[in-house]
Amino acid sequence: MTEPTSRPRWRTPLLVALAVVVLVVVGAVLAVDQLALSAARREAATWSERLGRPIAIGGLRLKLLGGLGVRATDLSVGPAAGEDVPLVQVRRVEVTFDLVRALRSGGKELRVDEAVVEGLRLAVIRFSDGSTSVERLSSRLGPSEPAAPAPTPEAPADRSALRIGRAAVQDARIALVDRSVPGAKELAIDHLDVEVKDLAAGKPLLLTVRAAVLSEKPNFALDVKAAPLPPSLVPTPVEVTLRTEPIDLAPLGPFIPAAGLRAGSFKADLMAALGAAVPGGEGPTRVKGGLRATGLRFAGQEGGAPLDVLVDADLEGDATKGDLSITTLELGVGPAGLSGRGRATGLRGASPRLEGLSLVGHDLDPALLARYVPALGKKLGGLVAGPIGLTLRGSGTAEAQVLDLAVDLTPVRLDVPEELEKAAGAPMKLAARAEVAGAGERVKLDATLDLLGADLRPGGTLAKPPGQPLLVRFQGALRRSGGEERLEIGRLDLELLKDKLTGSGTVMLSGAAPKRSTKFALALAGDSLDLDAALIPTPKDEKPKKKIPAAYAGLAGTVDVKLGRVRMEGVDAKNVVARVKLVDDLLTVEEARLEAFGGKVSAGGTKLALARPEEPMTAVVQLTGVSAEQAGGLLSKRKVLSGALDGKLELQAGAWKGPRLLQTAAGSLKGTLRDGAFHGKDLVAGVAGPLAGRLPFVSPKLADGGQTSLGKELPFSVKIADGKALLEKPLEVKRPDATLSIQGGARLDGTLEMPVTMALAPDLVSKITGGKVKPAEPLPVGFTLTGPAWSPALGDLKLDAAVAAIARQAAAGALGKVLGAPAEGLTQKPADAAKAKLEEEAKKRLKGLFGR
Repeated sequence: MTEPTSRPRWRTPLLVALAVVVLVVVGAVLAVDQLALSAARREAATWSERLGRPIAIGGLRLKLLGGLGVRATDLSVGPAAGEDVPLVQVRRVEVTFDLVRALRSGGKELRVDEAVVEGLRLAVIRFSDGSTSVERLSSRLGPSEPAAPAPTPEAPADRSALRIGRAAVQDARIALVDRSVPGAKELAIDHLDVEVKDLAAGKPLLLTVRAAVLSEKPNFALDVKAAPLPPSLVPTPVEVTLRTEPIDLAPLGPFIPAAGLRAGSFKADLMAALGAAVPGGEGPTRVKGGLRATGLRFAGQEGGAPLDVLVDADLEGDATKGDLSITTLELGVGPAGLSGRGRATGLRGASPRLEGLSLVGHDLDPALLARYVPALGKKLGGLVAGPIGLTLRGSGTAEAQVLDLAVDLTPVRLDVPEELEKAAGAPMKLAARAEVAGAGERVKLDATLDLLGADLRPGGTLAKPPGQPLLVRFQGALRRSGGEERLEIGRLDLELLKDKLTGSGTVMLSGAAPKRSTKFALALAGDSLDLDAALIPTPKDEKPKKKIPAAYAGLAGTVDVKLGRVRMEGVDAKNVVARVKLVDDLLTVEEARLEAFGGKVSAGGTKLALARPEEPMTAVVQLTGVSAEQAGGLLSKRKVLSGALDGKLELQAGAWKGPRLLQTAAGSLKGTLRDGAFHGKDLVAGVAGPLAGRLPFVSPKLADGGQTSLGKELPFSVKIADGKALLEKPLEVKRPDATLSIQGGARLDGTLEMPVTMALAPDLVSKITGGKVKPAEPLPVGFTLTGPAWSPALGDLKLDAAVAAIARQAAAGALGKVLGAPAEGLTQKPADAAKAKLEEEAKKRLKGLFGR
């Protein structure tokens, strides 16, 4: 007999150690479970108090085998006061994920193997006041603080790191309990299963929904297929299949109070494969089957007839080829309907064909439908009433294929707030024709839009009342070649009020969104354009509508304008010639010539970003023989300057709209003012009057002309910076009665700060003194011109030296008469000294100018 082999001595200690490790791990897991359960129950207690409903968590367990996971059981949100059944009950919630993969990838891969909600029970109770338990819960969850402003739209988030193997709701039940009706039976959407498998970026998605709606057996099936998911994981459905048995909708009505549904039945058997008709989709588009909602009745419904809704379709198309085959297309909503049939092939290819294509609508009156569905009437708010005429027909011969579209809104009453109004019977039509000949590379287009009956004044832009014309006629062709589409505008006629314009040009489209580009070259001409009559003035306090730079992305082209006469803001311009270039939203005025303000104006070189008023801009304006009075009328209704102006303005600014325009404006204005006059004040009279009042003898009063002549020619050079316009060198105004040296400048709001030295001519001094004194040289007087340009003041008027000089000469003259000696020349040195002193004081004032 063989003796048993002896067991190795190391095996027993190893087994004991392993058992200890297992016990420690199990104990740790149990401890973690208890800690997590305690924390979850504390959080549930907090939410219970906030929601006014008891919240219970039966169990919470950490799962280790088969992947890290969490399993919660017997969850419930109990009834609130006045309710007798729990709001929500869940038998099991379990989530399992791959922790090893997440750790190994450093968080770059987050894989959820499975997320399951099993045994969900939701009780929707309707109370006698019409509210439901779900609505009451939502009100308790409402924001306690004012909602923050909506965030600026950003690029879709990248969620490609997340992958979910399976997400499902299993064996759910939504109970509908109507407590407003005594003895009402409980209804339910039962056996509800929702499942999504393999949710990951780059993979197609399939969502399935199965349920028994108000039935013991399943009677509802919905399948939604999506294109391969983008990194954002936002799905794009490409195929939808809906199949239901007849479902009585009446019991659901009380739980959808907004619709006001009282009766009706619903059945569907519809398959829609969208294919390339949606972004991200591929292949043909197919729609087959239909749905029916019959016997629909709504609260407040007018008349006794119920509403039937019908969709019956059998059509197939391919968006990439331009194919469409309509075997059956019937859409009916009560008395309104839309019927289609026919076939179109190769619309995007070389040989298009149209065979009996027809799409015709009848009784398309939203107001009539609102009688059946009062909730629809509330949403429409009386915006549209009356039958809309819609017809689309296509046919072909060996020579050409023709597609005609007609939309007639004449019988329709329109009332779109802040957009337009139109009475029933007022003309409003669209007629368009597309004709394809030969190989199909060129499509001839002809369209007319007539808005004669529309009132566009509510829109706040066009001052076009009903009965005044707004007619657009278009004739051109569309060519396709090498992935590009070229629209040739042979003739564009625009009739607006009393003005008629004609145009032509080309538009080239290429690429695909978001990198689609549009290149254009347009020309517009006309005898006249009265913008004062056509446009409604914008209120000064109205905030401009914000423009989005992305809307201009990919735009590039030029617009040429030639107009015989343009009227804008009371200014008439003639022989207007302009050429404008646009790249994205950057507008460049390459040429702009016109005759206005009694002279000629050119603005070539101006640049600004249309959608970004806060961005820098450049303005270049050349003036020739322009009336300073008329040009100044654009800035102020008050008359400040007159005369013929030649000059050039070069201006840069950090923004082209708003307060930053004046704050950041920098540049120069140089030129010459001929036969000019300053209408803010008669500066000579403003000095002569106070001077006469200071003399030791009675002097005659000089007439105040209310303005100051600035001589035959007055060259000027102004530097613009820091909200100011400063003279780069003094203005030298030479007049028979006085010579003025003007320094300083003005703020851009029109406030003057200009030191002035005025040399009074001997003849003027003689006139002021009544012939008592006539100096040999001009007599200098200093002052500062301050305040608004249209009504300035003479500040810091320096008269002491002039008064003393006149007094001395008057005395010397009297003495000369006694002694028989001439007194001329006695004031020459004092005058020179006074002038030098005034110039020195002016220099000191300029150093601190605008520095307050």
